[in-house]
Amino acid sequence: MTEFLSEIEQVGARRLADLWFPGSTLSPRMTELPEYEAVLRRAVGANADATAALQEIASTAAVMPDLTPERLEQCSAEAVEAAFLVMSCAYYMAKTTRVAIGYPGQERLPVSAATADQLVTEELLAPVLARGATYVPTPDPE
Repeated sequence: MTEFLSEIEQVGARRLADLWFPGSTLSPRMTELPEYEAVLRRAVGANADATAALQEIASTAAVMPDLTPERLEQCSAEAVEAAFLVMSCAYYMAKTTRVAIGYPGQERLPVSAATADQLVTEELLAPVLARGATYVPTPDPE
């Protein structure tokens, strides 16, 4: 598991969170989530490469005088994208966020309870069958 962020990286992560997830009438501000630190810790522990990018970008964000999307364009696009991935995963892991946006979560939908429009029919399969197989066998190495 990846270590949690240093103090300076935590400051930068909070600034990034406020930039990327400022809150609205529908969704909460990321840094105001009751579970902010817990979900960020989980996201940081999930992917070492993306976390390294977050650490890099957060360290930079912590010392930028005015953090804006335009200022982040000066950083590596791949690192910013990976940092955003970690932060967005943390944001949407938070139950507070999911409740606020009305996401019901995963639901168990057994096939026996499927409605007519959820069942596979010949009409639904016709275009797939007409297209034919898409499998391409791997050549034998000789």
